[in-house]
Amino acid sequence: MSDRDLILKAAAVASVAPKEWSDFLAAFSLYTDNRRDQCVSSPADAIFANQGRAQQCVSLLRLFQECRQTADQIQEKRK
Repeated sequence: MSDRDLILKAAAVASVAPKEWSDFLAAFSLYTDNRRDQCVSSPADAIFANQGRAQQCVSLLRLFQECRQTADQIQEKRK
């Protein structure tokens, strides 16, 4: 599955269930903060794994937060 496909699916969920989507984003934001904190406090032997997890969470959070706008842009390009 490509980023584009994930964006479109996330935007569809966000449109159908805006309250639940907002709750999910809030929960995922807290999860991302926790992963970032784990990265900062990692022992030396786990720093790279925890850094990768934190980076992926940040990337996904941004994708989810921006999915509606990005989906609109994708739809516009299809026209």
